[in-house]
Amino acid sequence: MCIRDRKKKMTFEILTNPATSPASLLFQQCLVEIVPENRLTNFAKDEIGGYFLERIESVPVSEDLWMKVLNSTSGKDKIKRKDNHDPFLSQLPVALQIHLKDKEINWKSFKDVKIASILPKDKNEKLELIHVMPGAKIPQHTHEGNESFLVLHGSYSDEYGNYKAGTVQVRSDDHHHTPVGHSQTGCVGLAYTHGKIKFSGAFGKLLNLICLLYTSPSPRD
Repeated sequence: MCIRDRKKKMTFEILTNPATSPASLLFQQCLVEIVPENRLTNFAKDEIGGYFLERIESVPVSEDLWMKVLNSTSGKDKIKRKDNHDPFLSQLPVALQIHLKDKEINWKSFKDVKIASILPKDKNEKLELIHVMPGAKIPQHTHEGNESFLVLHGSYSDEYGNYKAGTVQVRSDDHHHTPVGHSQTGCVGLAYTHGKIKFSGAFGKLLNLICLLYTSPSPRD
């Protein structure tokens, strides 16, 4: 299987697997939004769901239910983008912008790499924004469990290839790599992981200890 076909297979599996958590659902929404061809897969999934939905036995509801729904939503304000967010907010998928509306992005900086948690940690699942500055390198590492990484803006490279905006990479816990942000654009990505990062290079043990101390949850997490 060629690299292009393998990437399509990864994307198809992510989109067709049921979203079992807020993190997996938001990741799927972003993947569909920034890659137009993924909308066909999502549309097909909706059509299949609609096929079975039409065959479910109907349940009677009150006659005024529709009016109650309309009345409950008529006064709601439309979603508006805020100008006082992080400067690169406009580069993010609308699904993320809506989620981040009226929220502050709390970045944790590791020199030239910034990480922000998008959702509270659910068991071992995490959804994070990763901002790698131009030319910055993340030391060699892997993750406990699988990692799905969606490039939102810019690009990065590692020992295995180059990854542009709109591409998604799925890695298992035995995949070690050293990502480097593009020299001019850097890289902004969305990481959906099932475990903490594990550094594995020459200074892996020291970096793991520093990371453990630095990423300890705050009272707000």
